[in-house]
Amino acid sequence: MSRIDSLLSGVLPELVAPEGASLPLAPRSEAPSRTSAAPANSVEVFRGTGAPASATSTRAAQVAPRAREGNGFDFGVGGAFPPKPTGSIQEQLKQGARLLEQTQAAAFSVTLDKGASMDAYARKQLGHLDPSPPIAGAPTALTDYTSTIPGVSARDAFEAFVSNPELLFGAAGISLRPAASALTDGARLFLEEQGPPPVWAPITVKLNETERVVHITTLDGHPLRGTNQFVFDDDGNGGTRIRQYSAFQGSSPATSVGLALMDPIERQHDIWRSVHGQLHEMLKPR
Repeated sequence: MSRIDSLLSGVLPELVAPEGASLPLAPRSEAPSRTSAAPANSVEVFRGTGAPASATSTRAAQVAPRAREGNGFDFGVGGAFPPKPTGSIQEQLKQGARLLEQTQAAAFSVTLDKGASMDAYARKQLGHLDPSPPIAGAPTALTDYTSTIPGVSARDAFEAFVSNPELLFGAAGISLRPAASALTDGARLFLEEQGPPPVWAPITVKLNETERVVHITTLDGHPLRGTNQFVFDDDGNGGTRIRQYSAFQGSSPATSVGLALMDPIERQHDIWRSVHGQLHEMLKPR
């Protein structure tokens, strides 16, 4: 198998590979300036474009095709798998209580109310939530996702990603609550999944337009605590290379329950495969 370099989010400046992690940290000879403060890591590629759906995935039939022709989607994993609940007992209880509350709201949203009143409730709830990035130094699961868009500049790809969140996440069967026609710096959103079980996964967004970076951090009550950083780079041939650096841990004992009952990690790969694929379909030269 091949290896791809991984840059962790700047949110984790003190992160080190835990004992028993699937892969050791490795030195990186060259890194983009925007993430030079982040530690280096490498991950083992284990699935590429067009890989068949897992037989255990209950969501595969409900989402967009998992691979799109021509975008070279691939990913690799490293760090500590499966992700374990992380943090003090008090912190895990807090996250579990928030998760239960938001699951109930998600159930109401997907079955009874898809209108403005639910958006208003979501905005109010999001205002009470704190960021929940990975806890530095604790075992952390790492995934790198990559794809390309030939013939499209990195600036155009970045702007399309920021301007079409509902279309991109919709390709993975996810709605945004409250509705958002574009991502804005500092935006707070629930990613709503129909389920079962229905889920409201809260996130906050930070944009760096100059460097073409979209940074997503989970908020209290997300099933995972983590970050996703999307970097849009010119590939040197008039196209775009997208690198997505994902770092996450379990947020509460519900993480372990979810891993036992379903395959949330496979679902996570499905989501990002569909988002990358949809962006490629939107922009590829015809």
